[in-house]
Amino acid sequence: MPMKDEDEFRHPSPNPDLGKLWGDTLWVSTVDPAANIFGINHFHLSDQGFGRFEALYIIDGVKQQYGNKFPLTKDPDKGPWTDGVLTYEVVKPQEVIRIKMDGPRFRFDLTYTGRFPMFDYFDHKDNPFANFMGGHNEQGMHCTGEFEICGGPNKGDVRKIDCYSHRDHSWSYRFAEEPAWEWEMAARKAHFWPSFQSDSMHLNVHGLLAPAPPGYPELPGDGSGFVSTKDGGTQHIKEARGQVLLEDDGRTACNFRYEIVLPNDEMIHIRTGRKYGQVKLWDRAENDLENRLDCYEPFFDMEIEETGERGCGVCEYSIYPPVPRWLV
Repeated sequence: MPMKDEDEFRHPSPNPDLGKLWGDTLWVSTVDPAANIFGINHFHLSDQGFGRFEALYIIDGVKQQYGNKFPLTKDPDKGPWTDGVLTYEVVKPQEVIRIKMDGPRFRFDLTYTGRFPMFDYFDHKDNPFANFMGGHNEQGMHCTGEFEICGGPNKGDVRKIDCYSHRDHSWSYRFAEEPAWEWEMAARKAHFWPSFQSDSMHLNVHGLLAPAPPGYPELPGDGSGFVSTKDGGTQHIKEARGQVLLEDDGRTACNFRYEIVLPNDEMIHIRTGRKYGQVKLWDRAENDLENRLDCYEPFFDMEIEETGERGCGVCEYSIYPPVPRWLV
């Protein structure tokens, strides 16, 4: 189903009388090994009068993060959305967005231009998000701009950013339901969601690393996702499976390997190489003290085993339940 230009902006709750938390979530990566800068820009624009603004970066191997909960109109609008420090602007629907940051530790002005058409996860035969989302789109991007480092040994550096990235935009009742009174304590692997980009393609797949833990959305067993190429457009993949090797803490990823069946029935395998670090999303509902999801975003070099084609990207995954649950 083709995406509509208005889907770039905020969406009204389908059932506002319920009074449940509803919002648009925007996720945009920056993956630049040459500049040694890696990050996730993350926004949750809720209909409850607030938004969450995050810039989670690794700069020269050092984690630097910004997050703010800021008043926001409850009515759907077209932005730009800002807390005065971090700003997200739709420049040209489905093609160009701009994100600016003017913080005490780092500043940037980055433009993200679509490499390929957007993919609609709701158009998948086994829509993995129909139970709690109103829509979910993803797109491979080309990121350009400047990034200024405002502290540390390289204070004053202004680096050119020129790299592949990707973005997603979803609108949902995410975290609207109250979680269980108590959670099981045993850590379980939950979802995987890598984004592999090379000069010729963007490959984005989603599935479960293990059977769904209690309270976690059931997902199709054969995975879902898409591949975008210069010659073939954007198409559904047929199957996706993932494996992860964790460190002794049972939560930190060392490496991944994915098995993917492409639209032409060809099977490929993607493995990770060098890891540049990882960040964790600030996933909350309305209670600021309750951690709702441990969703990690590690940055890796990657390679297609069958062809040797190399690229890089983000290998998102989650561990359930989140630890610690209470942030005090």
